[in-house]
This record gives sequence, structure tokens and C-alpha cells, in this order.
Amino acid sequence: MKKYVPSFIIALIFSAFALSFFSCGNKDHAGENEVFINGRFIHSRANMLFFDVIHVNDIERLDSVTIGEDGTFKMKIKTEKPLFLKIYTNEKDFLTVIAEPEQNIYLSGDINHLDKTYTVSGSPASELVENYLKTTQKNYDKLDTLGMIWENNKYAENKMRLRDSLDSISKNIFISQKDFAINLIKKNPESLGSLFLLYQFFGRSPVIDPFKNIDLYENLSNKLYEKYPDFEHAVHLKTKVNKVKISIKEAEEIKLRLDTGKIAPDFSLPDLNGNQFKLSEHRGYTILLHFWASWSHSSIKQLSALRYYKYNYAKKGLKIVSISLDYNKEMWQTAINKEKMDWTNICELKYTSSQIAKLYNITQVPFFYLINYKGEILNKSSNIDVVGNDIYRLFKEIEKKEEKKEENGEE
Repeated sequence: MKKYVPSFIIALIFSAFALSFFSCGNKDHAGENEVFINGRFIHSRANMLFFDVIHVNDIERLDSVTIGEDGTFKMKIKTEKPLFLKIYTNEKDFLTVIAEPEQNIYLSGDINHLDKTYTVSGSPASELVENYLKTTQKNYDKLDTLGMIWENNKYAENKMRLRDSLDSISKNIFISQKDFAINLIKKNPESLGSLFLLYQFFGRSPVIDPFKNIDLYENLSNKLYEKYPDFEHAVHLKTKVNKVKISIKEAEEIKLRLDTGKIAPDFSLPDLNGNQFKLSEHRGYTILLHFWASWSHSSIKQLSALRYYKYNYAKKGLKIVSISLDYNKEMWQTAINKEKMDWTNICELKYTSSQIAKLYNITQVPFFYLINYKGEILNKSSNIDVVGNDIYRLFKEIEKKEEKKEENGEE
């Protein structure tokens, strides 16, 4: 005789079974405040796969998992915020994954060449990064081809013309890389993948210079900070943008202060002989301020031109003032004597911390400021020939005016 089982008990049994079944199933899916990453890498031999979190200032080991004999792996990570993950079997061959809560991410590729072969799905930001990196690799391959062409032809008769042609192609490759990155960011203004792109280099050069693309940086920063106000990388980007904007404003102010036609900033410093040199006390003369250093080959190379201008124009009203960024007094004095720099020489012996270098915004040596008899900046350049042309024209005009006065009988 069959026993009667109430329908509500059957329902309870079924519910319990279903709950158990779906609970087990959830082990392979991301729940609330979780990220699930799984995948398969070919050519794996039970490799250890490491998961590191990329912070703003350091990298933190998160976890690791042994890849199965069939190349599969899975990892569940608890997190309430997005994570920038570095995933690798060895430090030199890694991939970057941008994971957000409740994402189920799948990875595949060749374990021996992860960075070049991986694919990712389930994370739009990571897919954006993958797209960028694959295009980057194609552009690097193009550069490798150019390098091979040069190696095979560097002793050819037309090598200089070939070199110029290859350089031009290389520049165009970089421009295309930059344009590609910028377009990706503009199309994905709220993606953390776009943030990753901002910090990329192509060779030794940053792909997107923040000083030249501050609007792009600021727009992305505002969007990401609004969407992820507590995410460390979004906060860091906002801070970076604010610092860059301040630097740009300072640079603009410096440019206005040191622009041609402006009065050259005054200063007073002792020269090599202990005599005080105050710039404003030399109005009526044409002053050539020459920033240099004894340790700079480029500086030494241009000293012969200074000797030429001293010999030809000193009696006509040109004063040369060499301001060194040296830090060693003996080296400075030795160079002055050896190079026969018989004009005004000044040095604070503070290297690049020199106050006068900051006053004139000197970021490289040599550098020249040509100042007229009124104390106005006529020209500035890192090349003596540029200001040299102005010296020639200036004194040529003075000669013509003096000749005209003599013709008219004026004193």
C-alpha cells in the first residue's frame, strides 16, 4: 500500500533541493561583493597563477591558484570596490584585468606568452585594455620591421635618406598610437579601462601627455570620480589633474613674466671676484645672460661663439654675464680659466636649486636671454646662434643710426 505524502512536503523537499543545487552552482559565479575569474591557458603544466592588486603606490599579493592539468583555473575574490589586478605566472609575462563586483570574467591564452596571446570577456574595462594592447603590439611589430630594414641597409650609400624616411614613419606610428588611445578614451569616458590608457608609454614616451591633453584628463577624471568616488585610482587621477592644472597655470605665468618685451627680472649676486652684480644697474647696455655648467658638454661647445661676440661687440656695448649651475667651485673656476671666459661670471653653487635659475625658469643648459639697453627681453633660446642673429641685427641698427647722426652733423 502506498503511503500518502502531502503535497506541501513534496514542495518543501523540492525547494530544499533547488536551494542546495543553486547554492552549489553559485560557487562558479560571482555573488554580491564578489568577482569570479576563471579560464583556461594552454601549455600549462600545473603552473602557479598569482593574483596581485595594483594600488596607487604599491602592489599587494592577493592570492594564488594552481592551474589544473587541463589548463583550467578559477578564483573568487571578495571585494566591494573595483580592482586593478596583475595576473601572472612570472613577473615578466603578465596581464592586467580590471575587475568590478559581480563580474564573471573569463581568460584564455598561451601560458608561455600571456601578454601577447590572452583574451578576456566579462569585463568591459578589461576588454578595452585588451583592444588597446593588441593594437600596441601591432605598432611595436611595425617598429621592429623598421629596425630590421635599417640594420640591413645602414651601410648603404643612401643610408641618411633612408634613416630620415624611417624616422618619419616611426613618428607617424607614434601619432597613430596616440590618436587610437585618445579615441578609445573619448568613446569610453566612464570606463576604468580608459584610466589605464592614460598612464601608458610607447617606448620611452608617454602616449598621452597630461600637459598637452589636460581637457581629456579632466573630463575622464570627473566622470570616474562621480561614478567611483571611493576608488583609489579615481581619487588619485583627480589629484593628479589638479596638480597638472596648477603647473600649467604657473607655466603660463612664467611665460608671461619672461616673454619677449617684458622687463627682465632683477637680481643681485656676487661675481667670481666678489663684486656685486645687480642687473638693473646696467641699463644702457645690451646684456647677454648665459646660463651654463662646466659639466655640460653642450655648454662648453657653445663657448667659442660667446668669445666671438665678446671680441666683436663688447666695445660697442654688449655685456656677457655667465651664470653657472655648478655645485663645485673648483670645477667652475677651472672651466672659466680653461675656456678664457674673461667676462662677468656668477654661480650660487647650488646646482639646479639655484634661485636665479628658478627666477628665469631654467630647465636646461645652455640657455640665453638677450636683454636690450632698456632692460627688456629681446629674445631667449637654448641656441646661441638664435640670439646671436639678434645681437648682429641690434648692433647693425645702432651703427646705422650713428652713421646717420654723423651725416647730419649730430653729436
